[in-house]
Amino acid sequence: MSSPRVFAVDSGAGHVACGVFASAKNGRLVLEQFALESFNPDASLEAQWTELVAQSLAAADRRAGASGAAVLSVPGHLTLTKFVKTPAVDKAKRDKVIQFEAQQNIPYPLAEVVWDYQTISDDSLDLEVMLAAVKLDVVESLCNSVREAGVSPSAVLPATIALYRSFKYNYPDVSGTSLVVNIGARSTNLLFIDGDRFFIRTIALAGNSVTQSIADELKQEFSHAEGLKLQILGGTSDLPENSPARTTVMHAAQSFVGRLHMEITRSTVNYRRQSGAEQPAAIYITGGGSLVPDLVKTLADKLKARVEPFDPLRNVEVSPAAAAARDYSAVLADLVGLAVGSAATEKPFTLLPPAIGRAMAFRKQQPFYVAAVALLALSLASPIIYFHQRASVAADEARALEARLQPLRALRDANTANLEKIETLKKEITAIQGLVESKSNWINFFTDLQERLVKVEDVWLEKLHVLRPAPGDAPARAGTGLFGAEPATAGETDSDTAAPVLRLNLSGRLLDRANPVSRVSKESLDRVRSLLASFADSQFISSVEKETFNTNQPGILSFDFILVVDPKKPL
Repeated sequence: MSSPRVFAVDSGAGHVACGVFASAKNGRLVLEQFALESFNPDASLEAQWTELVAQSLAAADRRAGASGAAVLSVPGHLTLTKFVKTPAVDKAKRDKVIQFEAQQNIPYPLAEVVWDYQTISDDSLDLEVMLAAVKLDVVESLCNSVREAGVSPSAVLPATIALYRSFKYNYPDVSGTSLVVNIGARSTNLLFIDGDRFFIRTIALAGNSVTQSIADELKQEFSHAEGLKLQILGGTSDLPENSPARTTVMHAAQSFVGRLHMEITRSTVNYRRQSGAEQPAAIYITGGGSLVPDLVKTLADKLKARVEPFDPLRNVEVSPAAAAARDYSAVLADLVGLAVGSAATEKPFTLLPPAIGRAMAFRKQQPFYVAAVALLALSLASPIIYFHQRASVAADEARALEARLQPLRALRDANTANLEKIETLKKEITAIQGLVESKSNWINFFTDLQERLVKVEDVWLEKLHVLRPAPGDAPARAGTGLFGAEPATAGETDSDTAAPVLRLNLSGRLLDRANPVSRVSKESLDRVRSLLASFADSQFISSVEKETFNTNQPGILSFDFILVVDPKKPL
């Protein structure tokens, strides 16, 4: 056998499994040491979960005889998983694009979580990645608790990623679409695999659902209901077949299987709709919840598919010292996945908190740093003494200069404050000037409007409505005319010339004296059009929009149009 060995710790919601793996000469994994400890998976104990993990790990670690750096897992109910698709970009820009997607898809500030991503597919057109995140306080608490148990975390993986690696390692010959269902205590992970692509969904339906149903029905504590469930479903209970407790447990288990079937069906339909994948050809069941009697057969009958237990030790050699692992194969899928590692083509994936990662890297290099510092101290002893004396003299000189600079700093601060006041007054004057110009412009605009109406004759306005720009509308640059924006002059910037676009909605009528009882004539229509066209020559108007005419009323031509105010002559 060849090193290096891998120490893996699967920290579940109700158990801790640890194992030491090595690689045989033929490349297969070898499980050399193994231990498993269970604890109460009650959700009400969530605040003590990391403590329970540490206590169980300490006991399991003593039995497995392992220590040092370990790869940890985080259970599905504590992990947020998102699948996103973006246009393919250069690898140099990929991290920035994916960080932006993480900010949009992770419902917490990125500073409050530890997150990473794994590429699902990259066809040079679209890039599909999986984002995984865990709250920073949770993973830090887990790592600190594990270190108190004598284990140093070297990497942290979501249980879902470990499950995917375990399947790819143990079932490399499986083609087509497959579904792996890992039923834990607090959550169930649904892993859809289609070649090198995969999709993960975590649901809250799990073993605790059965326990809670039993506890509610029998009015018992959760821990007592958990023990009763394990005894009856495990076949070790002495209760009679027709006892109320046994009936309650079996009914809760059957109800759980029915709900699990519905969740699998719904998830499969959604996955196929989104990905276009085929119906899973095989379904593999694993996890502590997979030990429910007749679960595999019932699901096979309901789903009309091939359902079989997942074998996490299919391609793993088990040493005699770890032979007990075969009795717990139902809960070893994630543990094996932690030891498999990522493919050589994949980006390293870990949810290890950055601070802990930096501390680990520093500890590895600490001996070199100590030696370097010692050599440096010896070589710099004399220069340090000399420069220390020079530094004392310089400090005295600096204090003298500081005393001379204090009055100058006070003058500088006063000048800065006065300049700020001047800028504020300039802005107020500019605003007042704009109001004055706008007031006179309205008078001149109405005078201009009246003159154009008089020239046409027999025409009057019924409505003039100001259309103010919406807050999100883009401003128009001063100088915008009938044919678009004029180029900015030298030294002119968009911020200097930008102005909001103001529109006036006008409605009116024209009297056709020649046709008082019939539809208005073409000549009247031309008169109104000439009126609208004349507005383009106005110094206040840049263009006319949305002209509409109504000739249905005998002898009256109704019209409606919008005048776009020239930003150079604001109203």
